[in-house]
Amino acid sequence: RDMKKLALALLAVVSLGATASNTYTKEQLNSMAASGSYPEQESPVTKSVESVSFERCKQDTYGVYNQIAGNYPAQEVVNTGILYTVKIWTNDGVIMVSCSEPDGKKLVTQSSYK
Repeated sequence: RDMKKLALALLAVVSLGATASNTYTKEQLNSMAASGSYPEQESPVTKSVESVSFERCKQDTYGVYNQIAGNYPAQEVVNTGILYTVKIWTNDGVIMVSCSEPDGKKLVTQSSYK
């Protein structure tokens, strides 16, 4: 379904333009998450900005979050009536997806590991 494609595309975004940053296995990341000690990150780079309704953005982002959580560390950072943000740790960086109701935007950023 579209959610699976979206999840794979989101993970692929991290690999595009990746420099010689650190990478971690799924097991290493889950172990770090369990101990509350996440890898250090570089400054975030904007990967995409999309105009989309808040409800649609939130629904799509939550679907991706749900598919990834349980495999890779993932966290709902903000969940309010006007802002929804998730953070996903992948092998070579962190992806954050934010949905903003006031401006009707979906923002995807990626931070490589230091």
